[in-house]
Amino acid sequence: MPEPSSAGVSRPARFLTLSLGHELGILLSLSVMFPFMIHVIPVPENAQLGPRLLPMFYAPLLATLWGRPRSALVVALLAPWLNWALISHPSPPGAIVMMVQLLGFVYVLRALLTGMGVHWFLAVPAYFSGLAASVLATGIFPALIGGREALAWAARSVAIGLPGIVILLLLNWLVLRYYPPGTGGGGPIAA
Repeated sequence: MPEPSSAGVSRPARFLTLSLGHELGILLSLSVMFPFMIHVIPVPENAQLGPRLLPMFYAPLLATLWGRPRSALVVALLAPWLNWALISHPSPPGAIVMMVQLLGFVYVLRALLTGMGVHWFLAVPAYFSGLAASVLATGIFPALIGGREALAWAARSVAIGLPGIVILLLLNWLVLRYYPPGTGGGGPIAA
C-alpha cells in the first residue's frame, strides 16, 4: 500500500519499519528461546522434548493470533534456520521440513482466522494442515526424513507430539482469553 509523502506524491510502503523490526526481533528471539529452553531440560537421551512439546510453533502461533501475518511468515521461514545455526537443532533436512510445516501452519491459521473468525481451537487444524504440507514435501523428497515413508513418519510425529498439540491449544485459548480480539482487549480485530 503506498504511503503519501509530504508533497502529496505517494511512495511505496517500506517492508521493514522500525516497529516491524522490533516485532521480528522479539518473535525470532522467542522462536529460538523456546526450543533452547526445551533442549536445556535434563531428560533421558530418547525423550525428544522438541518433537514432543513443539516449541517452534509457539512464536508463529502468537504472531498470527495477534494479527501479525507478515511477522508470522518471516518467523516461519527463519526460525528453523536460526535454531540450526545457534543450537544445531533441527538438522538442515529437518529445518526444511520444519519450515514447510510452519509455513503451512501460519497460512492455514491465517485463513481460518479470516474465514471463521477467532476461535479457541484453531491451532489444532492449523497444526494438522502444516503437517499435511510437510507430508507432501517429504513424500516428494523422502531424503528429508531419512528415506522413511511419509505417512508413517507423520503418524509417529502426531503420536509423539500430542502434548505439544495440547500446549498449542492451551496457548490459543490463553491468548484469546487474556488478549481478546477487538479494540477493548487489544488483540487482533479480525486477524
